[in-house]
Amino acid sequence: MPHTISSRPRRAAVLTAAVAAGTLATLSPAGAVVGDPAADGAYAYTAKLAIGDNFRTCTGALVDPYLVVTAASCFSDDPAQPQALKAGAPKWKTTATIAGKAVDVASLTPRADRDLVLARLTAPVQGVAPLALAASAPTSGEKLRVPGYGRTKDEWVPGTMHTGAFTLDSVQPTGIAVTGTGGAAICKGDTGAPAIRETNGKAELVAVASRSWQGGCLGETETRTGATGTRTDDLSGWVQQVRYAAANAVAPTASAVYDPVKQTSTVFTVDADGRVVGAYNINGQGWSSWSRISERPAGTKPFVGSPTALYNPATAAIELYAVDSDGLMWRTYYLADAQGWRPWTGTGTTKFTGSATAVYNPDTKTAEVFATTADGPVAHTYYTPGMTGWSDWTTIYDRKFNATPGAIYNPATGAIELFAVGRDNSTMYHTYWFNDGKPWSDWLPLDGAAVTGSPSLVYNPSTKTAEVFVTTADGPIAHRYYTPGMTNWSNWATINGDYRFAGAPSAVYNPATDAIELFATGRDAFLYHAYWFNNGKPWSAWETLGNWKFSGRIPTTVFSASANTVDLFAAGADGAVNHTSYKPGMPKWAPLDTLPGTTLPTG
Repeated sequence: MPHTISSRPRRAAVLTAAVAAGTLATLSPAGAVVGDPAADGAYAYTAKLAIGDNFRTCTGALVDPYLVVTAASCFSDDPAQPQALKAGAPKWKTTATIAGKAVDVASLTPRADRDLVLARLTAPVQGVAPLALAASAPTSGEKLRVPGYGRTKDEWVPGTMHTGAFTLDSVQPTGIAVTGTGGAAICKGDTGAPAIRETNGKAELVAVASRSWQGGCLGETETRTGATGTRTDDLSGWVQQVRYAAANAVAPTASAVYDPVKQTSTVFTVDADGRVVGAYNINGQGWSSWSRISERPAGTKPFVGSPTALYNPATAAIELYAVDSDGLMWRTYYLADAQGWRPWTGTGTTKFTGSATAVYNPDTKTAEVFATTADGPVAHTYYTPGMTGWSDWTTIYDRKFNATPGAIYNPATGAIELFAVGRDNSTMYHTYWFNDGKPWSDWLPLDGAAVTGSPSLVYNPSTKTAEVFVTTADGPIAHRYYTPGMTNWSNWATINGDYRFAGAPSAVYNPATDAIELFATGRDAFLYHAYWFNNGKPWSAWETLGNWKFSGRIPTTVFSASANTVDLFAAGADGAVNHTSYKPGMPKWAPLDTLPGTTLPTG
C-alpha cells in the first residue's frame, strides 16, 4: 500500500498510515521528487519545510509573500487524518526556506474538506514571485510538473530541488490522480509539493502532492509511480480570505484620532469577534471602557485588521473606515449632533487587502482615504464639502503593491505625498499630488534599501521636513526625508542599525517637546522607542518601554493637544491592547497598562 509523501531523515522511524484499503497512504515528512535537479533559479517559489527538530520535512509553494500552501498532513499528529488539524500556531516549530531565505511559520489555516493548509510566515519573502493559482480546472491527460525537496532514488535528504513530469489520470471534486513519466515519482519529503501547469511560459498551481506509491524512491521496493494531489484551482476565494487575514495579522494595532473641538482622543480597533470598538479620553482625564461602533448590516462578514480614523475639520466629523474578511471596505462617521455613530455603509464592490490610510488636505478642504486593492494598485476615495457623497474608488495608475500605503499632507509644499511597498516586497515607491489641475505624478522608486511592510510618515513643522520610516528586510528601521530646497528626497539612512525589528514602525511629531517620536516592536517582542530633537544631535539610542511582550502588529500613536500628551497603543502577544503615555515633566514614559474589555485576534 502506498504511503504519504512527507518523511523524516533516515535516523528517524518512518511514520506510515493507511488511509483506506487499496488506496494510497500518507507518508511522514523528509526526502524529493525522483527526477532531474531543478535549474538555478527555476521554481524559486518552492518551499522546503523543516518541521520540528528533524521531525518532518515537507515541500510547499509560496502563493503570497506571507503564505505557503502545503499539505495539512505535514502538521497533523496522524498524517492519515489531515482534517483533524486545528487552526493556529503549529505544534512544532516550522521553518520555510524559499530561494535560500529561511522564515518561520507563525500560524496555520487548514481546509476542512481536503489535505491542504496555508501557512502564514512571520515575515514576507522578498524578491520571489509567488505562484499563481490555476484559474481553470485540471483535465485528464494534461501534463504537470512537480518540484520538491523529497527523497530521490539515491539520496535520503538531497540538498537541491528536483522536478519530475507527471500525467494527470483523473480528476475528483477535491483531488487529482497522476502518474510519473520518465522515471519521475513523488517521494517522502515531497508532501505538499506544487503540481504545476506550465503554459506558454506561465506557471499555475493546480494541486499539491498528498499521497504516493513512491516507485523508484530510495529504500522502496514499490515500482508504481502513481500519486494523488489536492486540488487548489477552486480555492481562489478562500486563499484570498486567508491572504486578507495574513495582511491584517501585521496591521496596525488600532487607529487613533484627536478631535480639537471636543478636546477628545479616540482609539479604535477590531476585536476578536470582528467588531470595531472604540475608547476615548477627554482632555487627558483617562480612557473610557471599550464600546461597539455601530452595527454592520445583518449577514455581512466580520471586520479584520484595523480600522482607519480621520478627523475632518471641514465637517467636524470623525470618519471611520474598516475592511471585512471579504475585502470590502465599509464607512461610518460621527458628528456631535446627538445622533451617534451612523450605520456602517458599503463603499462599493472594490476589494482591498491590508488597512487603509487617510489624510486631510486643508488647501482643498478634502478628506482622502487610500488603500491597496486585492489586485495590487492603490485606490483612493475623497470628499469635499458640497459633494453629494464620497467619490467612487479610483486607482492611482496600475503599479501593484503589497501592503498598506502611507499618506501625508505636506504643508511646506502643499502636496499630498503617498508611499507604498511594491509587490516584490523590497522597493518603496512614491507619488504626489499638487492642487494644480494635474494628475498624480508617476510612481517612482526610492531605491537604495530593501524594505518591507507599511511605511509611517510624519511632518516636522519646525524644520518643514516630511519624513518616511520603514523596516528594512534585514531588520533595522530606515528613513528618508525631504525639506523644500532639496532636489530630491534624501537617501535611506538606518536609525541605530544594530537593532532588528519584527514589524513596521510608527512615527509621530510631538509639538509639546518639538521631537519626532518613533516606535517599533523588536524581534525579541519588546517595544522600543527612539526620538530626535532639532538640536544637531543624532537620533537617540533605542530604549525598551517596559518588559512586556508584544505582537508584530504596528504600534499606534496619537498626540492630544489639550493634554500635551502622546499616547501609544500596542498589541500584546496575548491580544490585549496595551497603552503607555508621555507628557513634558514626566521623568519617563508611564508604566504600561492594559485597556480592558477587548481582545484582538492573535492567529
